[in-house]
Amino acid sequence: MDINLRGELWDNDSADVLRFWGWRDITAPMDIASALEQAGGEDVTVLINSPGGDMTVGMEIRSLLRRYQGKTTALFQGYGASSATLAASGCNSIECEPGALLCYHNPTGGAEGDYKDLSLAAEGLRNARDCILEAYTARKSAKSPEELAELMDKNIWISPTQALEYGLIDAIVPLEAGDGDPAAFVAAAGGRIRLTAAMREKYRAHVADERAAAAQEVLARRAMARMRALATY
Repeated sequence: MDINLRGELWDNDSADVLRFWGWRDITAPMDIASALEQAGGEDVTVLINSPGGDMTVGMEIRSLLRRYQGKTTALFQGYGASSATLAASGCNSIECEPGALLCYHNPTGGAEGDYKDLSLAAEGLRNARDCILEAYTARKSAKSPEELAELMDKNIWISPTQALEYGLIDAIVPLEAGDGDPAAFVAAAGGRIRLTAAMREKYRAHVADERAAAAQEVLARRAMARMRALATY
């Protein structure tokens, strides 16, 4: 059974709000938990194409996958970064498609206050970094915490081959001969539609208008029903 882990990782409550406003490329722990329950112990492959998101959400998904009774395989497809790599680390095996982009970096956060507050915030981020290293190095194939810390400091995209050398994935999945689509490379090399923030905002406004119109229609139907009821009374 395949389980999709797509888009940014959000907590359950935030995911509900975002989906109400039209966002679809998001994943929450409840999505993974529901899929695992549906799988019922059979082997699963988690298909990942995600930039990451909330670190604690990645850790929660990692725990769900670690506790699952069946065999779990993570497969990075387009790209996998940040907390998405934490989620993947909960699987028994981590694989990657050729050409996928991977990124392992330090956690970030915001802080305000005096020098003591900022110093404590920096210490907290370092501790969070160490928690991530513990998750990565729990895999026997992973390089030392020092080597992985150097990689995370760089905050760069790496290839599947590099990730394999660091011991962060277990295998690169070969493509069958002839399965590639040359037209896809031509399309990717040419121009591409630019999806701007203004376009996204206009779409969200469009969705909101449609929902408002639907709500008004429901109210109108209820009013008409009441009027008909009064007329026949």
